Amino acid sequence: MSNGYSLRWQRLAHRALGEFLAVATKKQMPALSWTIATSGALVGDVDSLATTPEKQRATFDAWAKQLDAKVTPERVTSDGVAHLYAQFAWSKDSEVRGAIRAEIYPPMDVEDGDL
Repeated sequence: MSNGYSLRWQRLAHRALGEFLAVATKKQMPALSWTIATSGALVGDVDSLATTPEKQRATFDAWAKQLDAKVTPERVTSDGVAHLYAQFAWSKDSEVRGAIRAEIYPPMDVEDGDL
């Protein structure tokens, strides 16, 4: 892929992300951490440190619904971490594609004096 194509894909993704964020602002949706790959793929990651597991799951679900994303079956590892993943294509331009991801860790048991 030439540099010109990469930059074109990134510009399209940047435009789409701007529209995603404008809609999210109007709907008061929770924020995601966004990355634009050199391929132009948009990846939104749910913050696993700043909220509770319930809020993380709600954030993932809200964005997956907003983007009409195809949610894959949840995968839970042996240590109890739930991995959520959903793929989407932008409704205004199907060339803009991406994913929403979340890694939801089980609540930590913190006893008094452990902090």
